[in-house]
Amino acid sequence: MDLIKNIAKAQAIDFDELVSCRPGQIESKTLAQQLGVGLTLLAFGKGEGVGPHVANGDALIYIHEGVASVTVGEETQEAVKGQLFLMPAGISHQVVAKEDMKMLLMVVRKEK
Repeated sequence: MDLIKNIAKAQAIDFDELVSCRPGQIESKTLAQQLGVGLTLLAFGKGEGVGPHVANGDALIYIHEGVASVTVGEETQEAVKGQLFLMPAGISHQVVAKEDMKMLLMVVRKEK
């Protein structure tokens, strides 16, 4: 059983070859979706976003390219290329691309 899928094994892979930014679209590639963890690559066209929503696990994003406006609860901040941003479980959050943006989303949940 493959725990991580949709990506070549035992070799270096260019992030930019896996997802692409397109105007008016969000592209995603699920790498893992298991009981306690999810890994997803996402590419957002400028102005596209996800949320607001509440997740049942801690969501950690790594900004690979671009700038994101991230709202957690009532507070909005920017996250830029090379930064990590943690959105705690149970709190409403939203991510919107201020320009074309790519990120890795990691969600960690308690197993039931």
